[in-house]
This record gives sequence, C-alpha cells and structure tokens, in this order.
Amino acid sequence: MQLLERIKIKRLASLVFLCLICLLLAGCPARQTGGKAQNSQGSYTVTDDSGCTMTLAAKPQRIVSLSYGTDEMLVELVAMDRILAFSRWADDPEITFITAGQAVQVKKRALPYAEALIALRPDLIVAASSTLRPEALQTLREVGIPVYISKSPKSLEEVKHKVGNLARVVGEENNGQRIINRMEEALQRLEEKLAPVTPDKRKCGMAFDFSGVIGSKNSLLADIFNYARIKNGALWEGGIDQGENRLSKEQIVAINPDIFLLPTWNYDGYSGVQAYRQQIMNDPAFRHVAAVRNNQVKLVSDRYRYVTSQHVVISIEVFAQTAYPEFF
Repeated sequence: MQLLERIKIKRLASLVFLCLICLLLAGCPARQTGGKAQNSQGSYTVTDDSGCTMTLAAKPQRIVSLSYGTDEMLVELVAMDRILAFSRWADDPEITFITAGQAVQVKKRALPYAEALIALRPDLIVAASSTLRPEALQTLREVGIPVYISKSPKSLEEVKHKVGNLARVVGEENNGQRIINRMEEALQRLEEKLAPVTPDKRKCGMAFDFSGVIGSKNSLLADIFNYARIKNGALWEGGIDQGENRLSKEQIVAINPDIFLLPTWNYDGYSGVQAYRQQIMNDPAFRHVAAVRNNQVKLVSDRYRYVTSQHVVISIEVFAQTAYPEFF
C-alpha cells in the first residue's frame, strides 16, 4: 500500500510540474474566429477547426502529431528537429507517405492518451477531430498544453485550407504557401494530360474496402475521382448517398463499372489482399461486369484513397493513371 501511495504522489508531482511549465500557454481561453494574430512579445494566437483559440508563446519546437495527414504536412512545414513525435501510423507505408528516412529521424510515436501525451512534454499537439477523446482533450488543455484540432478534409480545397491553417499554427506561412503552389502547379499539369478525357469519355470506377463499395458524395475520395476524371460508380443513381450503407451486388452489376479499385492495406492482419481480388474476379455475379470481363480489377494502395494531406494531388494522378494509362 505504501508503494502504491508513493507512485500516486510521484505521478501527482509530475503533473504539477507540467502544469507549472505550461502556465504561459493558454489551452483554449475563448472561442472566436480568425487565423493568426501576433503581439509585440512574439507570442501569437490561433483558432483551430473546432473554434478553440489558443496562445502560443513562440513557434512550437516540440510538436506532436496524432494523425498521418498532419505527419505528412509537418515534414514539409518545419525542420525535422521540431517534430517530437509522429502518429502511430508513421511506419506503415500502406497508409502513410512518410518515408523510412523521415520515420527514422523522428523516433517517438504518439498514442492518443492524455497521460502518455503529457509525459512527452510537447509545446503543441496537432490532432484530427477523431483522434482524441473529449476527456483526453480536456485534460491536456487543463494542464496548459495547446492542442490544435484539424478536421479531416472532404475536398481538395479543404486540403489546401488545412495546409494553410497548419502553417499558421507552426509559424511557417511561407512554407505553407509554397506547398499549396506546388499542389496547384501539379494539378495544372495533370489537367493538361487529361484534356482528351471529355465528360462523355470518362470511365466509371468503383472503389472497395474489404466490406464493399466506398466513396460517398461528401468525401475526399469522391473529389479525387472527380479530378481524375473518373465517374464515381458509388453515386450512380443515388447510390450510397441515398440511405444505402453499401451497394448490393445487384446494384453493382446494374451500374456495370469499367474499373474496380481494390484495397491493399491489411490493417488488421486478417484481410488477404490477393484473396479478396480473386474472390471478386471469381464471383459469378460479376462475370459480366466490364471491370471483371476486361480484367480491370486493380489494386491501388490505400494511402492514395485515404490521403488527407498535400499528397492528394499524387493520389489524383495515380487514380487517373490507373484509369487512363495511355496518357502517361
């Protein structure tokens, strides 16, 4: 019992110490709109996507990222030594664009738990809207650690906004604008390549996860399809946006897509990628579907379909190249 009491006292002392070193940092003093405002002392305030406004004493030097999308943005916005920890996905090439070299430079991986994050002693945590439980977020802000909530983008334009907003948070607006400029230039080059694909020549594609068709109307994947000049078969005649969680086999056959885009991320260790492809190819219900009949059942890495960073332009090109290889 005495040992347990000593452990509790030690943890409490650590928490008090962290509170003291964070006193100069405001967690979320007010809800207001706006971007970044800097005062004469060098501190500045930012407002995150949840409407929370926080004050940073200076450009953060111990940044923790809790999502692979913000991992990918941070490596192009700040020097690597300013990134204290990547998200837990940073070592999985099937879902992240973080390179092996970048992963080695940032050795720590952050878990979305208040106690573990406090122990890292960050001066900024960047989290997606779904990566932190409300109670964990509240605890972090109560001890004075700034937590910037960045929502998951649902369109290419929202990705650009996310880059610009995160650039303001870390005090690197110029780098953010350079990233956005590169995205727009790459997209312009891609549009020139795809100029022959007029609306009447667009192919119909369907993206699958291991449970069925995905790609609802208000999703970044749907926007990727649009920029890649692929008709999104998931939305045909209402599709999964009209109260349907998944398309039935009968609906898929009726739509008759030109291309099936299958998943590659074996995230749980139980989803066999090649076995799933063979299941689709050998399903009697699909034998007359154009995608199966013409052997256009393609494996496209899940990092391209679930992208949430500036690499969305690369994803658009990969999807376009899969559908229209003759133009690449």
